[in-house]
Amino acid sequence: MKIVVILNGVSRKKHFFYTKILPVLRNSFTIEVLETQYPNHAKELAAQAAKQKTDVVLAAGGDGTLHQTLNGLYTSGTEVLPSLGIIPLGTGNDFAKLCGAKSDAHLLAGQLRCKPLPTDVGKISCVNAQGEPVTEYFINVCSVGMGPEVVRRLQSSSRLWGAGITYVQAIVATFFTHRSHPVNIDAYDWKWRGKARVLAVANGKSFGNSIYIAPDARPDDGIFSTFLAGDLKLLKFLYCLQRIKSKKKVRDDRVFYNTCTSVNLTSEVPTFIEADGELAGMLPAKIELLPGAINFLR
Repeated sequence: MKIVVILNGVSRKKHFFYTKILPVLRNSFTIEVLETQYPNHAKELAAQAAKQKTDVVLAAGGDGTLHQTLNGLYTSGTEVLPSLGIIPLGTGNDFAKLCGAKSDAHLLAGQLRCKPLPTDVGKISCVNAQGEPVTEYFINVCSVGMGPEVVRRLQSSSRLWGAGITYVQAIVATFFTHRSHPVNIDAYDWKWRGKARVLAVANGKSFGNSIYIAPDARPDDGIFSTFLAGDLKLLKFLYCLQRIKSKKKVRDDRVFYNTCTSVNLTSEVPTFIEADGELAGMLPAKIELLPGAINFLR
């Protein structure tokens, strides 16, 4: 079995990987490590691994590394994709938590010996800043509203105080500067029009470091869970945030939970969309679910 690890080259846990995880895995498997050197390098490395008929690709990093690796596999042009897995070395690790993945070499070795499970993938067809069509894939959550603005803020922030505090700071800071955008949502059997603070389309349960916007979601049930928060005021929004982080649903006439397998999003103003904590593009966007599209180790 050919296994490739794509390691986030700037991960603070890189030394831990080389000293505690890799030696144990190499006792049982032949593993090649490819370390990222610049932004989006993981996407290139994953495409390279797929073309070389790799059996398993492990994304060693956070949700962003996993996202880039997934997109690299899908843009490789290969007919049969490698199985995908994650070694959680990042800050958020939301999808890793859902899958029960841990930075434990013996647990990873056990996962590599098990048959990977078919897992749903999301596909976003949107445009870039120049209005050109782009396609992005995601495995956890994509969102519009505050989500993309938080991502942009996090890209320039320090993680000195840890991931949890950093995310909350970014969310609160974004609230004071972000204006709810008018969004048109068209799913197969439901529609919504109005100003949205957050709209999330979820394959996984949480994003933004354990913000559980879809506590009932499963990554293999062939359906998206959606979370929509309208134009909430600050105190109400912060209350909702704490309830969501406790894995509880919010009961408010401006907060909506729903499901879909595809949805079209438009807006009259420039609106970004993010996927798995990475900026994907801008609206208009069509989001589609690809059932069982990737074999995932979990």
